[in-house]
Amino acid sequence: MLLKSGTYIICELSQTHEGDFSLAKKLVKAASEAKADAVKVQVFTADELAVPTYKYYKLFQKLEWSKEIWKDLLDYAHKNNVELLADVFGEDSLNMLSEIGIDGIKIHATDIRNKSLLKKVAEKNISTMLSIGGAEKEEVEQALSILNNSKRETPVILMHGFQSYPTLVEHTKLEKMRFFKDTFRLPVGFADHIDGDHALNFALCSAAIGMGAKVIEKHITIARSLKMEDYESALSPDTFITFVSQMRALDQAMGEYSDSVSSIEMDYRRMTRKHVVALQPIKSGTVISEKDVVLKRSDATNAVPSDLDEVIGKKADKDYVIDEVLIASDLK
Repeated sequence: MLLKSGTYIICELSQTHEGDFSLAKKLVKAASEAKADAVKVQVFTADELAVPTYKYYKLFQKLEWSKEIWKDLLDYAHKNNVELLADVFGEDSLNMLSEIGIDGIKIHATDIRNKSLLKKVAEKNISTMLSIGGAEKEEVEQALSILNNSKRETPVILMHGFQSYPTLVEHTKLEKMRFFKDTFRLPVGFADHIDGDHALNFALCSAAIGMGAKVIEKHITIARSLKMEDYESALSPDTFITFVSQMRALDQAMGEYSDSVSSIEMDYRRMTRKHVVALQPIKSGTVISEKDVVLKRSDATNAVPSDLDEVIGKKADKDYVIDEVLIASDLK
């Protein structure tokens, strides 16, 4: 998982495949067609995630896949030019993901205080995201103190956002993302979980990018009308294509963190810059003063002064009429 100049867009599958490998492949294909950078899944065994009496334990069992199946999905993702990332919830799953060469992992907010798992992740040289949804500064600080060691080649990415099926807009709190970005001087991302049909469905991600998010995570589902697992915040494949397209356009609008002036900006400057013109008739031999000149727009295309200081105190080498552009070569 490599951050680039633009936004890294993750198509979140989560549990929406409901254990159906063929459906998972369709969703990976949809992510590829939308030109997302990666798809993300949740990888676990039921026993490392919950106790047998937990209400979703049987669902977790249904979602368990073998190492071979996960490797097949990874290969399929790479064949379709997207990376495969995974939420990891236990040491066994972590080891398996490391063995198959997963492109990156995310530590779920549920494990931000799980020192044992954090230490195991720190031992692996795998690109890592840390979910900070619902986390306090001290918890993030402690987790980072474990994750950041000499083996890590890429910085931990802090992922803001949480799932409240769906999360209300007023609970999103994007400023918290910026707080953690400024506090820990690390790249941040936004995992969007508002209603998939909400009018601000694209706007919050756009705002997050404007606030410095380098990673955007958005759920996908094969069809919202089917109301499958994790559909609440998900987009349909067609809508996901539009979403990615708009985020890419926003990247272009953001541009580079630089004061460089583009050729288009230079054209704009040439079109709108004011030039020095005569405010009153100027006779040849006159030493030009402030009362003689003013700045106005003109159609002049040659090298003409655009700063009053360039002409004041110089002697005119020809006569000028009112509103005539002064020429640098005619000033001594």
